[in-house]
Parts: sequence; C-alpha cells; structure tokens
Amino acid sequence: MLTDTKILRSIIRPPLYLRQLWTAARKSEVLHVFGAAHTAFFFGAVPAILVGRLLGRPVILNYHDGRASEHFRLWGPLLRWLLRRVDLIVVPSGYLQEEFARHGFESLVVPNVVDTHAFAFRESSAIPQRLIALRALEPLYAVENSLRAYGILRPDYPQLRLDLYGSGPEEQSLRALARELRLEDVYFHGTIEHARMPEVFAPGGIVVNSSRVDNQPLFVLEAFASGLPVVSTAAGGIPWMIRDGENGLLAPVDDPPALAKQVRRLLEDPALSRSIVEAGRKDLEHYAWPVVREQWVEIYRSVERRRAT
Repeated sequence: MLTDTKILRSIIRPPLYLRQLWTAARKSEVLHVFGAAHTAFFFGAVPAILVGRLLGRPVILNYHDGRASEHFRLWGPLLRWLLRRVDLIVVPSGYLQEEFARHGFESLVVPNVVDTHAFAFRESSAIPQRLIALRALEPLYAVENSLRAYGILRPDYPQLRLDLYGSGPEEQSLRALARELRLEDVYFHGTIEHARMPEVFAPGGIVVNSSRVDNQPLFVLEAFASGLPVVSTAAGGIPWMIRDGENGLLAPVDDPPALAKQVRRLLEDPALSRSIVEAGRKDLEHYAWPVVREQWVEIYRSVERRRAT
C-alpha cells in the first residue's frame, strides 16, 4: 500500500482526507469536529471547519487538548479567526472553558465518557503495593517524576512495584534513570490496546500521574470505575476531575517528594483509600453515556435553533 511508506503517506493522506470529508459533509446536517492543539488542529480540524462554512453546515468544534494556552500563544490570530467561524465550541472540562473564556470565546462543557460496563469495580480492604502510570513517555507527562516518587517510597515498601504503560521518545532516558536510581521492580510494558485496560486495573494498586500539562484524561475515570485510587499532579484540568482529599489526592507539578507523600498516605491509611475510591465511584454518574448523551442531544438542538433564528 502507498500509505505504508512514511513520506508517501504524508503526501497522499491529506487529499484522501479532504475527499472523504467533502463527501461526508455534503450528506451531513451538522459537522461535529474534534480538535487538538498545534499541527493536529490544522491538519484535522481546520479543513473540516472550512468545508462546513463552504457548504453552509453548522460546525461544532469539540476541543479536547490541555495545551490550549500554548496553542493560543503560538497561533493566536489564526486560531481566533477560525474559532469565530464555528457555531459552537464544546470542551470536556472547566479548565478549558476558562482558558477559552480568557481569550474571549464562550464554550460549553460536556465531559468525556467512561464505559462503566467494561470495568469491574473491586472493593479491597488493603491496597496492593503497586503503582500504575499510564501516559505516553513524553516530556509534558513528566513520567520521570513518577519514577523519582517511586524511588523515594521503595526503601520503606520493599514489595512495591511500578508498572509503566506507554511508549514515546523518553523511554530510553527513563530506563537510564531507573538504572541510575537503582530501582528494582520497575516494568516498562509499552503501549497497551485500550480494550485491555481492564486487565491493567484488575490486580489493583494506586494510579499515579505526574503530568505537567493535562486536561481530562480518561484513565482517571477508568480508575474510578475499577475501584483504584488516583494520585496526580494538579496540572491543567485535573483539579476539575479530582477534588483533593475527597475523590483523589493531588500534588504540585514537578514535586516528586510531594507525589510520594500522597501515595504514602494511601498506603498507610486504608480508610482514606476506601473513602476516596467510593467518592470516585459516585462521580462516575456524571460521565456515564446516558447522562452525556442528553447533553449532546441538547447541543445539537441548540445549534438547530440558532440556525433557525
């Protein structure tokens, strides 16, 4: 196949995408456009927005990238021009809603959806001594801080292990850091198919997230659905998902000792862990499809009403 070659793929895919987009848009009443930051936005969302305007179709931009602030900083004038040409902006978190408002754009919040039926909620009297990190191995997710926090904890918890799921350009430097810190029982599992996520959560443990930039990561909701507590940095939209001390624990960005301290609290206080897990479970009702579906139905109706007036 021509698209199996990287250079040819870069040349061939844009016109193929545009052809498919034009065909689909002509048959559609509303264009629901997903948007991320930077080049992904311009190669994916921009053509859809422009085609929608050309065909006179309502356009809903569903923006879901925690790097929105940087996106505005680097591409401000062009991004604002494009945003003024969509009918409605929808974001999954209050964090992004505030970010767009800061630049003069109103948006509606519709949260991400978690399939609660795919994950088995497991109650446990004691947390297994296992940390789980589920991020791409890239600088913005600062996985090295999860490694350092684990290194702080390991002397006091010799049975503790760290399972890292994800791949990326930082993998070799992270492996080198693990060797430098002489960390044992650190396992790099690479990228895992999303369908296998229930297997990741099944043995239990504590989900640890040390990201510097974030929005509304789905694995937090999946941890809630599986009965696992979450310790995370308070990056981006995370504080809109996790209320510190209630349904999870938060730590400052780039502070491995603080991250380790929060993990230690859960390991030492089973009652705290149980209350956090239960609160996370209750929160899931806001992210279930029947609830989110009604929000989307109302959004589509509101776009129709706007066009009718």
